[in-house]
Amino acid sequence: MKNKKLFFVILALLIIAAIIGFLWYQNFRTTDDSLANIKNKGVLVVGSDIPYGVMEFFDADGNPAGIDVDIAQEIASRLGVKLEFRDHDWDQLFDKVKSGEVDLALSSITITPERQKEMRFSDSYFNGGQVIVVRTANQEISGVKSLVGKKIAVQKDTTGYTEAKKYTPENLISVYLNFENANGAGIISDLKNEKFEAIIVDYIQALSMIKSNSGLKIIGVPFTKEDYGIVTRIENNVLMEKINLILKGMKNDGTLDRLETRWTKI
Repeated sequence: MKNKKLFFVILALLIIAAIIGFLWYQNFRTTDDSLANIKNKGVLVVGSDIPYGVMEFFDADGNPAGIDVDIAQEIASRLGVKLEFRDHDWDQLFDKVKSGEVDLALSSITITPERQKEMRFSDSYFNGGQVIVVRTANQEISGVKSLVGKKIAVQKDTTGYTEAKKYTPENLISVYLNFENANGAGIISDLKNEKFEAIIVDYIQALSMIKSNSGLKIIGVPFTKEDYGIVTRIENNVLMEKINLILKGMKNDGTLDRLETRWTKI
């Protein structure tokens, strides 16, 4: 009998705790006006650091374009508001988010535990991890296992360098300070001239390489994870809940795949 009474006491306490939790959450939601504010003003302000490969750049008319810009436009459309896309320096972008000057930052931002302590991230919408770039004629390299003992080129102090050391001795790794070179010399021409067999580089840089250089190809898909997320103020819970629902819808209906293909198709 005592056990039965104790059971009902515990059950009653659990029900009361659940009701209190629900009421607190409902009150929490009603006091978070992050989504309502955007709908009331009719504009979604999105910040980005332009350019970065196919993700965000200025087109021939000087207008923002790229995967992140299209995603921002789609989110604004599904919210029923206009889009205002702003260009900010990277070292200012996060401060613009924290101050509320921009509603969202959409700029190929890698999701990290350190950043999540200061800002609220969406679910991942893009993997910008490391890929392998080789000459089009190269049929030997089909993935990371094919890199064992091969000559590989990387950029100094990058994830690509860290990954290359997992597959080949350091004396076979060519390290470059920069990938870009105004006079055409450097890592791309050296790959074409067969000074090494492959480049390990992040996906976005790889896309830019092969879009502007014939005779190169990307092997497969990124073999490391570098998830990009959309950022807002850490207290903007209701807004981010909505953004995640929109991203989920864009994944399910194929919109994200179509936007990526639009800008990455060679």
